[in-house]
Amino acid sequence: MIDDVLSILQKSEQKQLVEKIRDIVSLIENSPPPFFLISHYDADGLSAATSAMLLLERLKIPYHLTVVEQLTPEFLRTTLKEKSGSMMFLDLGSGMLEYIKSKENLQIFIVDHHLPQGSQENIIEVNPHRYGVDGSLEVSSSSLSFLMLAAADKEAVEKAHLAIIGALGDRQDQGERFSLTGINEAIAKIAEERGIIETKIGLRLFGAHTRPLTKALALTMDPPLPTLTGKEDVCLKFLNLIGINPVKNGTLRKYSDLSLEEKKVLATELLKLMIAHDYPVNEAERIFGTMYFYAKEPPQTPLRDLREFAYLVNACGRLDYHGTAIGLLRGYRGKMLARALSHVREYRTLLSKALSLARSDKIKKEENNIYIYIDFEDELPPKATGAVASILSSILKTKAKILIVSSQYDSQHVKMSFRKLDNVELNLGEIIAETAKSVNCNGGGHDEAGGALIEKAKLKSFLEEFLSAVQRKVGEQ
Repeated sequence: MIDDVLSILQKSEQKQLVEKIRDIVSLIENSPPPFFLISHYDADGLSAATSAMLLLERLKIPYHLTVVEQLTPEFLRTTLKEKSGSMMFLDLGSGMLEYIKSKENLQIFIVDHHLPQGSQENIIEVNPHRYGVDGSLEVSSSSLSFLMLAAADKEAVEKAHLAIIGALGDRQDQGERFSLTGINEAIAKIAEERGIIETKIGLRLFGAHTRPLTKALALTMDPPLPTLTGKEDVCLKFLNLIGINPVKNGTLRKYSDLSLEEKKVLATELLKLMIAHDYPVNEAERIFGTMYFYAKEPPQTPLRDLREFAYLVNACGRLDYHGTAIGLLRGYRGKMLARALSHVREYRTLLSKALSLARSDKIKKEENNIYIYIDFEDELPPKATGAVASILSSILKTKAKILIVSSQYDSQHVKMSFRKLDNVELNLGEIIAETAKSVNCNGGGHDEAGGALIEKAKLKSFLEEFLSAVQRKVGEQ
């Protein structure tokens, strides 16, 4: 499959990256066992970990997986000191290179699409930014890891959905009509040709093909539907109001049950609703886009829509149910899927509570012309700050350019997540990394989003430095 990907790619930088991945597989095969896999806890990290596990199993190399929220200097010092053999970081590591050093009895690999900070010293790193490839848009860590599997296994195309799940989970669907681009697109195209995935253009409603339409509308958060998201009773009234009967023969209808004319009416009325609530036209049009489906999954399951699959994996990962997430990714269903759906309900309750708090006066908020800062303190688990930031970035009415969401990480640290709110030309991850480093803390990310772990005692200094850094960048434009 590697050759198929290379034949599609147009940019020499992308081809060089894929060739590097092919070469690395032989290095993995000849590295000392056992392998210690350390992955991020989100859909991209867990999908990348699953492909890496399948690769090592094929090569008959023993391994152990550890899933983490993020790397800290303390964790790295302890882990690197204790382990021998080989270690692979998945969807993290490139931002902590100053703390990651190979030693005589430990070979280190890093498979990460985040912006690298520092230089490599005896480390085998697969990072798109090293090759001039945009890791925030063109390739996810799950795609990098999947291509390693594909280099060793000619039948790996059967697992191509793992790459797509991670890319969608990391919101890399930023191409035309919310499609994947770059290396992600090449993998998706080959997978579609082989009958592994299917793509369609349509309304991007959450669970549109597996849930009643009223519930699908109520669960849609990307983008949030004003007055409808989170309110199934209002969705019922909305459908009746626009002339679509939500019930047929005593059963709630699904989106797929609608006639073509009804689908057109629904799309038009949703657009009108969003524009009436001050959504810019281009933002309202986010309701339409490319849908990715796992063709091997039965139509009635929530895992057929790969965005919904990614959401399930993210929910399980952020609530520390990593084994359930890995199980789903490896193909287990039955009780495993039932547990995952239970965890998703728990996750939605958590997000709903957080969004209600964000709209209230019960939590600390600070706003200026550069950023709006919302501090949940101990009211939000730190693993959920990224998800809450992503949702709020779509619904906030503010003139600020950047959203910051934080919560208490432990007694001495604050976990912070950042999202761009407009098209200001700056690399957010780069600024976060530089500012965090200026106060001896850690942070980083992509062009549009990022995160940081900041000592509470240094929080004020960090925010002041961050404000100044962004003001300088904006002033240069």
